[in-house]
Amino acid sequence: MHHTGVKLTGALLVGVAAALMASAPRGPVSELRVCVDPYDMPFSNSQEEGFENKIAHLVAGDLKASVVNYWWPSRRGVLRNSILGGFCDVMMQAPVGLDPVATTKPYYRSTYYFVYRADRGLQLRSLDDTILKHLKIGVNMIGYDYTNTPPAHALSARGIVGLVGFGNFLNPDPKADHPEDIVNAVAKDSIDVAIVWGPLAGYWVKHAPVALTMTALPDSDPVSGMPFAFDMAMAVRHRDKELKAQLDSVIDRRHGDILRVLQEYNVPVIEMRPVTGAAPAPAAAPVPARAATPVRDSVTDSLLVTDSVYQGWKWFHVYCFRCHGEDALCTPTCINPLAIDLRWSLSPAGKAFPRDSFVFVALTGRLAKGMPAWNVMLDTTAIQELYMYVKARSDGWLKPGRPHRLSDLQTKSQ
Repeated sequence: MHHTGVKLTGALLVGVAAALMASAPRGPVSELRVCVDPYDMPFSNSQEEGFENKIAHLVAGDLKASVVNYWWPSRRGVLRNSILGGFCDVMMQAPVGLDPVATTKPYYRSTYYFVYRADRGLQLRSLDDTILKHLKIGVNMIGYDYTNTPPAHALSARGIVGLVGFGNFLNPDPKADHPEDIVNAVAKDSIDVAIVWGPLAGYWVKHAPVALTMTALPDSDPVSGMPFAFDMAMAVRHRDKELKAQLDSVIDRRHGDILRVLQEYNVPVIEMRPVTGAAPAPAAAPVPARAATPVRDSVTDSLLVTDSVYQGWKWFHVYCFRCHGEDALCTPTCINPLAIDLRWSLSPAGKAFPRDSFVFVALTGRLAKGMPAWNVMLDTTAIQELYMYVKARSDGWLKPGRPHRLSDLQTKSQ
């Protein structure tokens, strides 16, 4: 799910200093430091072709500032590794009420949409349409642990579970996931219908090779209680009140221009409602809901782990996999040629790194090899959990894939 224009060597320490300085009173903005995904059309890309890129330049122009992009992919850990880490100051869109940040006035509202071929004769109007039980339905899965989107949860509440998941590990690799995959699958007739977040659906439907129909889902689902529609705003750190006020002012002054940008990208906009509090994020950002874990045989299950190993797996796939490979797999070499195979480093046949040495290196870093000091982001307990996960992979009993805990299985079986 990305290439990035970011080199982390030393950047974490610089980011902390920047974050501390950011608390000082803010004068006129000369640079708009934007947190941006390098490969996530129609939202943004490294060529600045997305509508977030266009809106960022529109806002910066109004403030007589220049745009400075900080590239980081929109996956788990994005807030911590961008705006909350002090590397950038503004996210161009976030759902209103996203707790870790302060959101501006909303500048558009959208919802999820059914997408299906116009020549199929479907007349979908609701998730309660009985025909859905006989169709192949595509949904986006968010993040490394494949979190379900709100419509997927709503379908599950209706007993519709045979869904086709489309990943969100967006990157330029032609063999990897792409934002348009889910809509292209509908166009190619490999699935019957997709349920897609509005901006993603609108843009790729416009570029599809065949005529596709879009039908909006309601604001929320009475069966599962899941919201489908979200007010979208810009986001800053909570302490950056002056910057937030400046952005609110720009949204008021340039709202017509912002809507014209959204129209250019065929973003379906619905009527905004009064803000009533926090809401989970849509497909363009992580959502708090977790995917259900299937019940497995706890005796032969090679992915069953303790809570500590599970937490280590989560840390690894936020911070470590970009250099050391997903599931700690370097095949045949790690993504970063200067990185080592961590399974080999802990193996008796390899370097046989003891736990204390692993923790020390992770905390202090190896800047000469491009490894930052992770004590800025992780404490000793987190590093020890990381060690337990990597050691399980090194010892061979934990297989590749998303692990789960006995408590998850017990909860699921009740």
